[in-house]
Amino acid sequence: MADSRNRPIQQLFEQVFDEEQRVTHADLATYINQDGSIFPLVERGVLGLMRDYGLGREEAQQFLRRANSLAMYVQRQFIEHSLTGSGEHAGTSSSGLLSLVSGPSYERLFSPNFEKLCPHDALESETSPVAYLVELMRWIRDRIEPLGADDKLLLHDRRKDLMPLRIDFNAVHQSVSAVDIIVSVLEAFINGVNPSTDLEAALIAARYPNGLPYFRHWVTLDVVGRHYGLSVGNFAHMVDLHSPYFLQPLAWDNDAKRALAHASRLGPYQRQLLTEAPVDEDGWEAFYLSDFGVEGATFNNLNQVQFFGERTKLDARGVEKLLSVRDFAPTRSANVTVYESPQAPAVGESERSGSVYVNGGASPAITINYNEAGGAFHRLSADPVSAFARYDRMNRKLRLDQWLELPSDQVDALLVAAIKAEKREAPHTWWISNSTVHALGLFQTLRERYGCTAQDFAAFIDEMAIYGRGDALSPFDQVFNNQGSYREPLILDNDEFPIIPATGATDLTINRLCSGLGIDLKTYQYLAMAVARAQNCTTTLQRSPAIISAFYRLVKLPRLLGITPVEGVLMLTLLGGENWVDGLAGIPSIKAAPGSDTVPDVLNLIYALHACVGWCRDRQLPVLWMLQQVSPPAALVVASEKERQLFEQAGNLLPAALFTNATLLMVGVPPLVGTDWLDLLGTLVDPSGLVMSSDLTETDYLLFARSELDKAVRDGLGEADASVRAVIVERMLTVLLQARDAQASVVKETLAVYTGLDAERVSHVLVWANSTVYQLLRQVLEQSGREWTGTLSDEPDPTITLLADVRRRSNVVLQLDLSATLLQDYLQYGHKAWLDQLDRHDFSVRPLYYLTALTRAFELGEQPAGKLLDYLREVNSLPESISAEALGIAQKAASIRLAAFFDWSVEEVRACVTHIDPEERLIKNLIQLDLLMRIRVLARHTGMDALTIFRVGNLPETIDTPVDKEAYRLAAESALLSLTEASAPAAAYHDEVPEPIVKLDCHPDKTNVVANSPTDKIIFTMTLTNPDGTVVPHVNVHWQDSLGTIETQATDENGQVKAEYVGKVLGPQQLLYWLDLMEPEKTRTINVIPDVTTLTMLPASMSLVPTEPVPAGREFELYGTLRDRYRNLGKDQLVRWFVEPFSGTTGSATIRPAQGRSNQEGLARAFVSSANGGRFNVTALIESAEGFVVFDPITFAGNDTE
Repeated sequence: MADSRNRPIQQLFEQVFDEEQRVTHADLATYINQDGSIFPLVERGVLGLMRDYGLGREEAQQFLRRANSLAMYVQRQFIEHSLTGSGEHAGTSSSGLLSLVSGPSYERLFSPNFEKLCPHDALESETSPVAYLVELMRWIRDRIEPLGADDKLLLHDRRKDLMPLRIDFNAVHQSVSAVDIIVSVLEAFINGVNPSTDLEAALIAARYPNGLPYFRHWVTLDVVGRHYGLSVGNFAHMVDLHSPYFLQPLAWDNDAKRALAHASRLGPYQRQLLTEAPVDEDGWEAFYLSDFGVEGATFNNLNQVQFFGERTKLDARGVEKLLSVRDFAPTRSANVTVYESPQAPAVGESERSGSVYVNGGASPAITINYNEAGGAFHRLSADPVSAFARYDRMNRKLRLDQWLELPSDQVDALLVAAIKAEKREAPHTWWISNSTVHALGLFQTLRERYGCTAQDFAAFIDEMAIYGRGDALSPFDQVFNNQGSYREPLILDNDEFPIIPATGATDLTINRLCSGLGIDLKTYQYLAMAVARAQNCTTTLQRSPAIISAFYRLVKLPRLLGITPVEGVLMLTLLGGENWVDGLAGIPSIKAAPGSDTVPDVLNLIYALHACVGWCRDRQLPVLWMLQQVSPPAALVVASEKERQLFEQAGNLLPAALFTNATLLMVGVPPLVGTDWLDLLGTLVDPSGLVMSSDLTETDYLLFARSELDKAVRDGLGEADASVRAVIVERMLTVLLQARDAQASVVKETLAVYTGLDAERVSHVLVWANSTVYQLLRQVLEQSGREWTGTLSDEPDPTITLLADVRRRSNVVLQLDLSATLLQDYLQYGHKAWLDQLDRHDFSVRPLYYLTALTRAFELGEQPAGKLLDYLREVNSLPESISAEALGIAQKAASIRLAAFFDWSVEEVRACVTHIDPEERLIKNLIQLDLLMRIRVLARHTGMDALTIFRVGNLPETIDTPVDKEAYRLAAESALLSLTEASAPAAAYHDEVPEPIVKLDCHPDKTNVVANSPTDKIIFTMTLTNPDGTVVPHVNVHWQDSLGTIETQATDENGQVKAEYVGKVLGPQQLLYWLDLMEPEKTRTINVIPDVTTLTMLPASMSLVPTEPVPAGREFELYGTLRDRYRNLGKDQLVRWFVEPFSGTTGSATIRPAQGRSNQEGLARAFVSSANGGRFNVTALIESAEGFVVFDPITFAGNDTE
């Protein structure tokens, strides 16, 4: 072969085939002679050579064996050649042994061609995944697809997504989840089959398989909610202005049920499927097609267990669980005799337990007719035609089992309990309603939060189950009769037992109840009274499912929430009174809407308890502590050690603080003959010397006190001279005020020790408790001298009751760290403005909740708490008849102030305010502030913006219009952004530059004004414009100077307001002016000056000249106060002093300084002296007035030595 000139493939062909065969296989010879390659022939294989060139099998195999060897040899030579370089080696080493000797190296041995090599992971590598993929595609195209029948499905038809894929570095090396690959493959296939189909609408409309319908926007929302440990129902609760519902009269709000529907985690189309009207007789064929995927007469096969299991994805055990048969059949308890029928039927009672819903509560129940021939011959007893209603319920039930991820019997227990609770008075229809879905929503909430079981929840809204399942005991027996056979069981037989056992007596039923529920006798008695009242029992109770379930409900539900049974009942009592307790202790009911009765819906009651406990935990308030503080103070008759200490301390301090006749005499008040001053001052002080309390302001109280004291002086002394009476009245008033302050100090000091509060706050707490200093001291005096042996009297003591009220309110102040300013604002206006509560002294759960909301706002704030209190005070001071322009400015200013306080985006705050108060768009009370805080906390937790939170929280319960569907889409897309890895940081106020609200330009017409002048004044012109320059009319502008306020005026149509300022205090002034809710701004500095042209020194203010001569050489001071005609001081005025000999005399005198300026009291002074003596005239020239003031002549004695 080496000597031949033919190519190796030609030589191979000649060696394998003789001349006759070469002629026969002319096509193959032609291909080889035309320089055909060996590799395509090898790739064709035996079948390819037979098909393309007509070779026989043996011939093809013989040729291919040698061709494979040749192809392998050629390929190896090609690889070696491609990897071998030109022979030029890299530079040798410059040091070491290799620099002395040309030893072996990889480069010398193999001469690699590094210039033509590529990285091992490069796309162009011969061993890369890309090369493998291309080779695989060629193999499929050339070796696989040519084979097969004519109707074969080619790869590019089966995988339409494959060929358009782009091959690049990311496609080869990027990690992609299998779900993403599967979704893209299915999407391409579906689009290729029917590109015009709306996939979203098709998934919503589809009912089969039974995992459908699928609404991707709801799935997105649910996934996002689960990621943050929430549900869409939580969002709905949080954005509701009327939440929390435990503060509402019936624990009810229009959005409460909608929130529960979302909390079920069932999408709107899933809920629609569950609650739609039953299938009628004309629609069962379409029903079987859409919901079971069977058409034509095939639906008749649904009674075949095997076929039914295939259509519902159930195995044989799953069907038995669904129908509660065989190992899952309900079993009766030997401890229950109140079953509907005395004897258990031979065919089972699945229509009464386990499968009540699918059977519609009707007998006979669906069962399975087993056949010895095998599973293929087992049949359901229900015919698909005559019993299609049961197949309808099974269809809904199977889907609900799957969606709730619960066993069939547990879902049945939930449905049965909800339907029975909803239809107490009417026959059960056994169809799922909206109220049933709401019950499922509450169950999901308790299940996710507390691990509530389906059997427990069924007992909460209905009764405990009395049937077992298979070998399992009934829930009733598991609780009360699962403690060993040696004890007498609790029998459910409707027999009676006493509500409260007789003293010293033992009742077996009560013992079993206490043992099974894990409660003591005191707890039982407390619960028994509630159950008896709710169940209309007077002396005895029955061992009935309703009574036993009521006890179980009142014990298990509070414990599930983490509180004691007594705390649970007390919480219900404090939240809504006995009616709320009756809702759980009686027969629970579910109401589609509030009825005429006052017993709330059981779902609302359970959620109210859950929300109230959650609030206590969130605010770190012990539940028992909270209940104690909001409970009315007990009518106590026993004083504790703390009360005794308070009375003792007050008794020691009070005598020195009393208003007494002796104190009046000590200050010079004349004594009365035969009577006492206190007898005449009954409107101001009582006979004991306690100053009476007054609701008057301090100014009005002083006027009233002076009037009463003057009347007493006039009546007691008969003094007609008003000036004499005035002196006595002022002395008495001083004593009165000192006594009042001293008595207040006694109360503050004693209560501060008693409550642990400071004196400032304790005085507000006393007012909050609807008491006064006088009332408390009056009661202390009444108790003085009494022996405190423990029991004060047989009747409740009002003093101790008052102190208990003060103590509980003080505990709240301490726990919440309420400031004195907050208490003062609450008592002055906050109770009405913040809570819409008329009585400021009323204290219950509602005021406590909103006070905790306010302190929560302080904690979330980035500014001092006083800033928020100032805002609330100002926003509630806005006039009721405010103009639209002023309201718009106030809205913007309020949003900016709140955003600055919470360091939140202004736009976020505005979005919240728009939702909270769409009309005024102002946060004015704590109810609104609480909602704002909930959104703030939720935004921090989820990273969502406020608009997204409101979109999710306001989703409609059902989708009835395209607008509703669009709302779900917007909410889902917005919520999904919070899960992105590179989420944007939360917007903050300090990151923004808020645009200016308005522009205020204030210009005075002059800068100087004469003080106290009736004619001279400065006119300030303030112009209010928008940032774009347009004027803003009808907006109030407030003014204030150092001595008071200037009348508030509104801007005119030109956006201007003119304010007149009359100066009263000399010196530079800067007035403040502001708009509602905006920070004050200062005017330009103006000068309040005297009328310098009329300055002079009045004789009364001038120094007197001595009548005797002044010794020679001694200085004498002359001074005078400068005042103008309005009696204003002449401050800092230039005064020149002149001294001249008196007319007709000679001599010289010196005055210093020759000129000076008056001081801040308007006083100008100079010193005159004469060395030789004489009589002189001194004159002062007031420079600004250009007037002289002449002093009396002054005489200096002559020098005797001369």
